[in-house]
Amino acid sequence: MNPPGHHPDAKDFVAVGNSGKPYPPIKLIYHILYKLNVEDTYAWGKEVYSPFEGYIRKVENNKDDRITLNIVSDLFKGLILAPRNANKSIDYFLGNHLIIESIEGTYALMAHLRKGSIKVEEGQLVKAGDIIGQIGNSGNTIQPHLHFQLMNENDPSKSIPIPFSLKSYKIKQEGYWKDMTNDLPKNYQTFVVE
Repeated sequence: MNPPGHHPDAKDFVAVGNSGKPYPPIKLIYHILYKLNVEDTYAWGKEVYSPFEGYIRKVENNKDDRITLNIVSDLFKGLILAPRNANKSIDYFLGNHLIIESIEGTYALMAHLRKGSIKVEEGQLVKAGDIIGQIGNSGNTIQPHLHFQLMNENDPSKSIPIPFSLKSYKIKQEGYWKDMTNDLPKNYQTFVVE
């Protein structure tokens, strides 16, 4: 079983500042030499919205967030220790997460949410754009971000991820914003959804 995020149709979304970094540039030294608090990142605590109308099929809301970051120890854990955890349950990798089933039968997984931030319950009907939680740093993660994927069934360990695109967004290219439709930003590309 591969942990989520290893499939090309699953995406990790990270909030960045004007510098294109997930935290203020002055904090870089803390991220490398010391410990950076998750509250110093741009993603921590940002609201997460439902991508479509559907029913909440699974909620995990009680996993602790890792509140400090250090690039050296995080890489060590990710490269050295992660393979040792390959036999753990999918919930170990996802941390706090939820799954929504659309009216058409597509499942959306949103993972690494902040402990206690999920505002919906299993069986609840949500509409597109409803606030459902906040970005956290739970599960197998090196910084606060949102893991998102669409799937063909409710079990992430058995499902097949489904390719998706964003209806509209803007990417930053050479200092200017360019309108995009029915596509998906490339890895490490800065974009906004309005």
